[in-house]
Amino acid sequence: MAERLTLHAIQDTTKKFYSQFCGTNISELQQGIYFVCSEERDALLKGFGCKYTIYIFVKDNLCIVSYSPKHKQFIEQIKQCNTNEIIKAVNQKYQLKKMQLMIFHEEVVKQYGAARILKDIDYPLYEAFFRAANPGADPTGWLYEYFMEKVSKECFVGYPLYGKLVSVCDAPDMPYMEDKVQHTGISTLIEERRNGYARCTAALAANHLIENGICPQWECVADNRASIELAMSIGYKKYGIAYIFEEN
Repeated sequence: MAERLTLHAIQDTTKKFYSQFCGTNISELQQGIYFVCSEERDALLKGFGCKYTIYIFVKDNLCIVSYSPKHKQFIEQIKQCNTNEIIKAVNQKYQLKKMQLMIFHEEVVKQYGAARILKDIDYPLYEAFFRAANPGADPTGWLYEYFMEKVSKECFVGYPLYGKLVSVCDAPDMPYMEDKVQHTGISTLIEERRNGYARCTAALAANHLIENGICPQWECVADNRASIELAMSIGYKKYGIAYIFEEN
């Protein structure tokens, strides 16, 4: 049986996870600007469906620019710039996605309401939830297998109410350290938002991962205020910013 993760282990694992994108150990760097040319940036990221051919990590006075060899000529031209100038120059040439990276630092929610770990018998409830939450998506041929795989690892958490699921934390595939880190995506039916269901569901998901020796991970688009506030309400804090150029 896996041992419960300590907060120190969670923070260490989170740093190691983001170090995979940077191509260097974040913990060994204190401040300054570092450039890392890596063929890893040309690899299709599992669970993401794209390549991060440029990944700029910024935290306090530290900036790490990790990039594919194909961008080397361009990056060489901006190596004398400061962090803000680098981001501006790269964003002018490529459209960057700005992501808020979070790190778990304290369990602040102890009561989870009706939230619970989903089991295989809950598939009909989950399928109904998925269709309601994603009316334009067609789950035929893949949703059942995805659900069963993740449920077998106890990675799905849901909040049942009125005979249906109103909020669900799923578990997308991880590009790195998949046996040690798990992102917890959260989705809540529009008509059931602002009732605390997402908070209870996400908090239980994080707690269950920690209890089973897995580091919970959270990141979102930097202007997604609702997602950031939800994460902070269950024990995450802001860690850093990533500026990403995605390519198929």
